[in-house]
Amino acid sequence: MSVDEPQLKRRPGKDSAPDALPSAKQDTKPATVSATACALVRNSSGYAFMAVVALSFITRYWRIWDPAQVVFDEVHFGKFASFYLRREYYFDVHPPLAKMLIALGGWLVGYDGHFLFDKIGMDYLANAVPYMMLRGWVALFGFALPPLVYMIMAESGYSVIASLLAALLVTFDNALVTQGRLILLDNIMIFFMLASVYSYVKFYKQRYRPFGLQWWTWLLSTGTMLGCVVSCKLVGLFTIALVGAAVIFDLRRILDIRRGTTIAQFNQHFVARAFALIVVPVALYLSFFYIHFAVLTRTGTGDAYHTSQFQMQLIDNPMTKSSFNVHYGDQITLRHRDTGAFLDSNPARYPLRYEDQRVSSQGQQVTGVKTLGDNSYWMVKPTKDQEEFALFVARRQAGEDIPKEELSKWVVHHTDLVQLQHVTTNSNLRTHDVASPMTSTNMEITTLPLNDTANAADTVWKVDIEGAKANTTLLKTSSSFLRLVSHKHGVAMWTHAKKLPEWGHGHQEINGNKKPAEKSTLWLITEIRGRQASAEELEEMSKKQTSLSFLEKFVELQGLMIKHNNALTSVHPFQSTPLSWPLLTRGISFWTDAAQRKQIYLLGNPVGWWLANVALLFYAAGMVVLEICDLRNIDVVDGVVRRHVMRSGGFIAFAWLIHYFPFFLMGRSLFLHHYLPASIFAYMMVATCYQFICVHPYQLFALRSWSSRARALLPSYTAGLLFAAIVAVQVAVFAYFAPVSYGTRGLTPDEVNSRRWLSSYDMHFQK
Repeated sequence: MSVDEPQLKRRPGKDSAPDALPSAKQDTKPATVSATACALVRNSSGYAFMAVVALSFITRYWRIWDPAQVVFDEVHFGKFASFYLRREYYFDVHPPLAKMLIALGGWLVGYDGHFLFDKIGMDYLANAVPYMMLRGWVALFGFALPPLVYMIMAESGYSVIASLLAALLVTFDNALVTQGRLILLDNIMIFFMLASVYSYVKFYKQRYRPFGLQWWTWLLSTGTMLGCVVSCKLVGLFTIALVGAAVIFDLRRILDIRRGTTIAQFNQHFVARAFALIVVPVALYLSFFYIHFAVLTRTGTGDAYHTSQFQMQLIDNPMTKSSFNVHYGDQITLRHRDTGAFLDSNPARYPLRYEDQRVSSQGQQVTGVKTLGDNSYWMVKPTKDQEEFALFVARRQAGEDIPKEELSKWVVHHTDLVQLQHVTTNSNLRTHDVASPMTSTNMEITTLPLNDTANAADTVWKVDIEGAKANTTLLKTSSSFLRLVSHKHGVAMWTHAKKLPEWGHGHQEINGNKKPAEKSTLWLITEIRGRQASAEELEEMSKKQTSLSFLEKFVELQGLMIKHNNALTSVHPFQSTPLSWPLLTRGISFWTDAAQRKQIYLLGNPVGWWLANVALLFYAAGMVVLEICDLRNIDVVDGVVRRHVMRSGGFIAFAWLIHYFPFFLMGRSLFLHHYLPASIFAYMMVATCYQFICVHPYQLFALRSWSSRARALLPSYTAGLLFAAIVAVQVAVFAYFAPVSYGTRGLTPDEVNSRRWLSSYDMHFQK
């Protein structure tokens, strides 16, 4: 993104400098004028940067204490920060860095994590939460965005006024301000995104001084920032792709034989970039997860997502404290891992015909229920040694103390074939070749009377314990996730969250899934009726702790993150499509106070976003025109200017595209705030077009003296008016929408309606 090096082969009027350097006889006055211009530029740059810093601070920290209630996703990310401070394990689809940074802010002010941000609107003051410090800590990252934008533009060879324009557009964007002053992740991620770009620009400017101290400093800084951005959110991979594309372009330049680069030198460049931009980010990503696991050592809300081996790593986990061997004859309860429903049955029958006119078996209903009751107990029976088993059960029911050696014979193992007898109705769990009520591709699960020996094969189930090794693994309560797979039909017992019709009492459907290996077919034995641990057993179980390496835990968590991120497909009232984001057709309701008619509604600055769209279209059209003119050998702009606009502007355009287009490929629920990283590059494109139109001289109209060209680098009167008009409108629109961006002032219905520039702006308290 910086001013590019001279071309290897210059074409007259195209790639050569616009004017030759002045001769010795002519350079006294021009040199004075040039030095004066440079001094003015330096001074104005300092003042401009200071103004950006001051305005960014004001917009992000103004009344940051208001509202004193939980807002939008502070519910999640404030809660996660509390979990870090309590050291309780949680699960989230995002990597941990941004959440750990939020927790660090709380730790620095002595917050102990006692508040769990349970729902939007909860009062911070009543719960003694240092929310101002938490918000202020996060706002540091939002406050840094406009200065970073200014520095990126300035280091990329843009004029002071163009750099200032980009920074002010970002400063006075309502969505970035709203997002940047709450306990949320996005602005932390965007900070590292911009820091990555800035570091790479600084590194690229050192390309003529390779392997020097500054070269290595900015290269390693780029890798560090990339590692941080992807450790905040996985969409940070878009920034890695952006820098990766720039690195490929740079390596192609280095490989050019006309530059005299040897293969050995190219290999040095390649290895250095591979280490700094691949090894360093990967090492950081792993390191942050290592810290994540090291801090979250106690059992918490995220346990249930993981395997039993993972859960048993955690202090006070129920699997460690109450994990018993399951014996034949035990009356157990089975709970589905994904939905939490218990396997249940009752004397009610399936209807003769379903709504789609399919015919059922009219067998006894087997369903999933959320509340544990007498109908949720099942006795485990072997499929052989029936007489010996009956005697064993009778002895246990009589209270006989059976020796451990004899008891161990009746422990259930991995791959054992079993029957499950429903305790209250004395019938065996059965699946057969009849379509299930709601999932016609799966098999119905019902029960079979004990005296029906003709169909007994339908009641035999294989115990498949997740992660088990051979048939030596024992089935345990609380710590063994298992599948029950029909020995005859090969289907696994499965359920889903959708409820049965009225005849099914609103319970969940249980059926036989023809894809038994799916993770959603896992169940957990939660209880053995009448079984309680003695003090000796509790002490022994508390010492038991399976050993999982960091890499095993890391791989398991990564798989869960990707799976659950892709599964975020449920409809949300404020979700939107990527196509609507640049047009800003709707926002997101963050918080409301009905009594005072206050609300926070996430919405970008409409004029700024629409202007950015125009700039993106103008740039694309301009590049097409320049390419056509180049093919026709028509001089439109100076060669150096053209190269800068195409390369630097192309980098910004690609940055916008790479942070926007991938969302079209995602199937999960999406929201306006996903566009915020791309919106910053769109604002930078406004400044790029401004520079191209108002600052860069055109070859057709270029003045031919060096001093005149120096003066041409300063903005003209017209350019100044255009700059003032854009900024004034951006600030005015920002101020107009500020009440719904900050939520600090109640609005009447008329005032709310006046801000509904589009009918799709679904703000609250309208007429």
